[in-house]
Amino acid sequence: MVIALIGGRCCGKSALAKAICDKVHAEIFTGCSYRDLAPEESTARALFRQRMLEEEFTDSYLIYIVTDREQMKLLPPRCLRVLCKASLKTVMARFSAQMQEPLTPAMAAMLKKQYNSFDECPHDLSVDPTWYDPDLLAVAVLEEAGL
Repeated sequence: MVIALIGGRCCGKSALAKAICDKVHAEIFTGCSYRDLAPEESTARALFRQRMLEEEFTDSYLIYIVTDREQMKLLPPRCLRVLCKASLKTVMARFSAQMQEPLTPAMAAMLKKQYNSFDECPHDLSVDPTWYDPDLLAVAVLEEAGL
């Protein structure tokens, strides 16, 4: 089973992925980390796409944290697509904490511009991992995945 956690910056995708991994064994890929599969980008993409297609019908789990809309094209047809979205205020606070400095106007503008970028992406489930306990959301995601 492939679970795609889709969303912008600092919305809790990684925390949800970790909570899922606390419940089941899963391999996690984030963004372009699939590039580690081969030295050449196109070969790595093809290997990753093939791997996800093979995982579609297995009992094992592969979690792909989608950090860019372009990466949606890599997803196999039968994956569980989970849109992760926190409030803009939460995203800004979490980003500032991650950077360990106050947000500059340019950073705030960037976050505002990116904020709704995944809203139109097809998804099966929508969650806010920053508002709810990630462990409970992990259970909900795994139930939706058919565990």
